Amino acid sequence: MQLYRYLYISLILIVICNMTITSRKIQNQDTVLPTPNLSHKASEGTQKKHTIIIDLTNVLFKENHNEFAKKLGYGTLASYAITHWKSPGHRCLDMLAEISKEQSQTPHVTITLKGRQMPKCIVELQQGVKNCSHVQSEINQCVATLDKTKFFSSDKEKNLMLAIMNLILDPSTLASMIEPIKQTVQLVQKLKIAGHPLYLFANVPEELYSSIQITYPDIIKLFNGVVISSHIKQVKPEQSMFEHLLTTHNLNPCDCIIIDDLDATVAVAQKLGMNGIVYDKISHVTNKLRKCGIKI
Repeated sequence: MQLYRYLYISLILIVICNMTITSRKIQNQDTVLPTPNLSHKASEGTQKKHTIIIDLTNVLFKENHNEFAKKLGYGTLASYAITHWKSPGHRCLDMLAEISKEQSQTPHVTITLKGRQMPKCIVELQQGVKNCSHVQSEINQCVATLDKTKFFSSDKEKNLMLAIMNLILDPSTLASMIEPIKQTVQLVQKLKIAGHPLYLFANVPEELYSSIQITYPDIIKLFNGVVISSHIKQVKPEQSMFEHLLTTHNLNPCDCIIIDDLDATVAVAQKLGMNGIVYDKISHVTNKLRKCGIKI
């Protein structure tokens, strides 16, 4: 009995650590620095400052693992892990990739999560063409279609996939489902103090960005400008979204350094003359910034 109990608890911990759709294993043990007084810092020195462009999801913010697991139910997740021996998050990504193969869900631009292509409805959500409610309805219909093809291992798996997607696409829960990546926020604060212009540049649904603005206003205020996909009806890695950023804010690409978690985004930025850093570990990002001549 003690062995079974140990196994049960271990499975819960494994699920919590691996279940989220775009999770990254980032150690954030330091606390976020208090918002600094920046008025006298930005003007110090005459050296030209690089413009730093930062992604939002998986770079500045991440999923709140504990809250996510709590809302889905620890028992539900543990039961699935014991009976199926699969990561719910990975299986959900598999499902979305399978949906993207349907003719009606083939996206016009490729957006991937952990190597899986996202369906058209998810791309259009980030593009601001559809809202969470519309996408939730489409996903539910696609799940019913997949169920007929025996895609799911069991009804338990199908119902869990629906629960995950319904939770992700519920605007009322979005604010509690994310949290700042503390070390990235600290880095942004240091760059702000050093006088670097900062821009937020992200594929984000309108409902999610609105929740972030309300819940974390002090973080958003660190940025000189914000370009959000759902606001301008364009998505990364489309070149037009980059051109919008550069034109609207009168930026010289040669002065810009973009930090993004996707290789495709960084590749387009480099094509346009920017310097690019793929976000993995914060220590790697900091080292690469130093190689670009930025003192941190």
